[in-house]
Amino acid sequence: MPVEVKKKPQEDAELFAAIRAGRHELLDELYVQHRAAFLIYAQRQLYATEDDAVDCFQDAVIAFYKNIVSGRLTELTCSIRTYLFAVGKRLVYRKNEKRHREVPSDPNAGVGLGNDPANELDLSLLNRFEDDHRKALMASALGKLGGTCQELLTLFYYHNYPIESIQDSLGLSSPGATRIKKMRCLDKLKKMLNPQ
Repeated sequence: MPVEVKKKPQEDAELFAAIRAGRHELLDELYVQHRAAFLIYAQRQLYATEDDAVDCFQDAVIAFYKNIVSGRLTELTCSIRTYLFAVGKRLVYRKNEKRHREVPSDPNAGVGLGNDPANELDLSLLNRFEDDHRKALMASALGKLGGTCQELLTLFYYHNYPIESIQDSLGLSSPGATRIKKMRCLDKLKKMLNPQ
């Protein structure tokens, strides 16, 4: 009796469909395939410790699996790598926040030195309003860019992907070509935001 050999899916869509169909062993391959790149990215770009980077990437793969099984993730709108890096990045940020959130031992520390919470509240509301306005303008301009420019700028500036990873994700010919494309996309975006 011939042994049936399961073909390993090459494309993200095929891989996603195979995992949805129950081929959970592919998660191990997915983990191994992207782990090293995420660890480098998390440590260099997000200032994660190696242990935190390992934990967060493992949790990102688990979250990916749980979202597929629960039916919350029914189709891919980006590459699997982009999805895992985005989830992993959020998890690293949470860990970094917890690590840096220290309560001063003196409850009056900083009061009278420009750190009065009553004064900070108004300033933070104003800053939040200005940030929201800037984000809305940026989102509108990004939405008008072509798909490749939109994805490239999002990966580079929002997700802090290295140029080589963006090159792979978008199928561009070289890191140099990716940098040139990024520069052109950024110029288009700047012209949209400042049309003088």
